[in-house]
Amino acid sequence: MLVVKKTPHIKGILSAPPSKSYTHRAVICASLANGLSNLKNPLNGADCLSSAHACEMFGAEIELGNEKWIVRGSELKTPDNIVDIGNSGTTLRILTGISSQISNGYTVLTGDDSIRKRPMQPLLDALKQLGLICFSTKNNGTAPIVVKSGKISSNVVEIRGDMSSQFITSLMMTLPFSEDDSEIILTTPLKSEPYLNITIDVLDNFGVKIGKIEEKNKSGYKIKGNQTYKPCDYTIEGDYSSASYLVAAGVLLNSDIVIKNVFKDSKQGDREIIEIVKKMGADVKINDDNVKITGPYELNGIEIDVTDIPDLVPTIAVLGCFAKGKTVVYNGEHVRLKECDRLAACTTELSKMGAKIEEKKDGLIITGVHKLNGAKLKTYHDHRLVMAFTIAGMLADGETIIEGEDSVKISFPDFVDKMKSIGSNIKVI
Repeated sequence: MLVVKKTPHIKGILSAPPSKSYTHRAVICASLANGLSNLKNPLNGADCLSSAHACEMFGAEIELGNEKWIVRGSELKTPDNIVDIGNSGTTLRILTGISSQISNGYTVLTGDDSIRKRPMQPLLDALKQLGLICFSTKNNGTAPIVVKSGKISSNVVEIRGDMSSQFITSLMMTLPFSEDDSEIILTTPLKSEPYLNITIDVLDNFGVKIGKIEEKNKSGYKIKGNQTYKPCDYTIEGDYSSASYLVAAGVLLNSDIVIKNVFKDSKQGDREIIEIVKKMGADVKINDDNVKITGPYELNGIEIDVTDIPDLVPTIAVLGCFAKGKTVVYNGEHVRLKECDRLAACTTELSKMGAKIEEKKDGLIITGVHKLNGAKLKTYHDHRLVMAFTIAGMLADGETIIEGEDSVKISFPDFVDKMKSIGSNIKVI
C-alpha cells in the first residue's frame, strides 16, 4: 500500500519515463525486421517487458538493458508454448494480428485476470474479414485467443473507429505482410487518433509506410502490400501520459519543478495535458524538451473532449476537484474499456475523499470543492489511478492510503522514488 500525506512544497528536476506506446511498437517492429536494431531509452516497465518476452517467443533475440535494448529480428516462428502477455492489452492486440503470419501452426495468447476480460471481438472479426482463422477459447470475445497461421486473402477490412485504437494498430502492423495493397475502412468516427499517429510514425522508422484515406464518404488507412520491416537505431521519447501526474502536482501544489524528456513537437495525444492546464489557468512554460512549472495556480473548470486522450481522464478528474466551478469530461465512453472502468472508478474513489463527481454515460461532471480528505482508496490494478490518486492525496487533509501501488511498474516503475525526490510526502508500507 501507498501512504500519502499532505505535501506543502515540491521542488526539483526530474525526467518523464520513456513512452510506453512507443516502446511497445518499437520492440515489435524491431523483432519483425531481419537484422539488428538498437532501441535507446526504452521503458523497462512490466507491459513493455511483456512485449519483449513475447517477441522472443516468436523468434527475436533481445538483450534487455536499462538504457538500451538490442533486438535481432528474424522470420516469425511458431511459439513453443502459450504466449502469456501478463496485463498488457497492447501486446495482446498487436500480436493477435502478427501471429497470423507465422509460417505454420497455431498461437495461443492469454494474460492475467484483467486481460481475460478485455474485449477482443472487434479485432477477431476484422481478422476474419481478411480470411484469417482466430477465435476466443471461451467463445465470448476475450482471451485466451487462438490464431492459426494463414495467408491474408482480402484487401479490404472494415472496423469501428470508436472502440480501441489498438485494434487498428494491430491491422496496420499485420497488413504489410499481405501480397496485395490493403485498405482499413473505418465504419464510425475515429477516437484516440494520436495513438495511430504514433503507430504510423514508428512504422515509418522501420521502413513500413501507411497512408490515410480521406474521401467524402470513406475514411481510413491504406497499406502497400509486400512491405518489409527494416532494422534501425531508434530513440524512444518521454511519455506525456506519465508526465501528466507531474504536471498536475506542479500546478496544484506550491512548486518549482522542471520535467525533462517531454518534447514540444511530440505526436503523443497526451501532450494535450499542457494545453488543458493552461486553459484552466496555469502558466506553465513548455520548451523544446522540457516543461517548467512554478505553482500553485488558481484553476477554473472547463469542458474537455477526451475522444483522443482517454488516458488523461484520471488526471483531469483530480484537477477538476480543485478547480473553481465545473469541469466537464465528455466523449469518453471508451475510457470504460481500459484496465478498469475509469469513469466509474474515479467517481467512486474520489467521492470517498469528498469530491463532487457525477458520472455520465460518456464522461464526468466534477464540481470543485474547497478541500479533499484522506481516505482508503482502491485502484482496481490500474496504474493510472494509483498515480492520479497520489496527487489527490498530496493535497488532501489527513492520510490517504492507496491499494495496489505495485501496478505503477506497468508504465512508471520509479514513480514513488521520483515523487519522493521532489519532496512528496509518500511512502510504501
